[in-house]
Amino acid sequence: MELQQLINQLETVISQSKRVPLSQNIMVDEEAVRRIIDQMRVSVPDIIRQAERTLGERDRIIAQANEEATRIVQLGREQATDMVEHHELAEEARRRAHDMLLSAEREAAGMRADADRYALHTLSTLAEQVGKIEREVQNGIAALGK
Repeated sequence: MELQQLINQLETVISQSKRVPLSQNIMVDEEAVRRIIDQMRVSVPDIIRQAERTLGERDRIIAQANEEATRIVQLGREQATDMVEHHELAEEARRRAHDMLLSAEREAAGMRADADRYALHTLSTLAEQVGKIEREVQNGIAALGK
């Protein structure tokens, strides 16, 4: 029986009790009051056990929620670390690509400069040879024209 019902029964016994004339006192059915009190004594430990079970369940739920929260936070940290690492890898790849591009541009510029020097040298050599041939032709014309 619930404690509230027992309290209601006790109130009923008191309200149905007879008043002692010329006083504030009442006469109660002692047996009925003792029976209700005994039932209360039995009922209270059940209520306490139920409250303890409820508290235990609450503590279990809180512990479970804390574990879940810890797991979620750890997962978030791992994902953030992965994102940072991927970002760092991407940044490193960008830096390396940029460095490779700069290196290729420098190498291409060097090759163009070498090609320009080779062309200049070849054209200069050709100009000297053409100059020699022209002198020889002029000498040949001069020798024939005398």
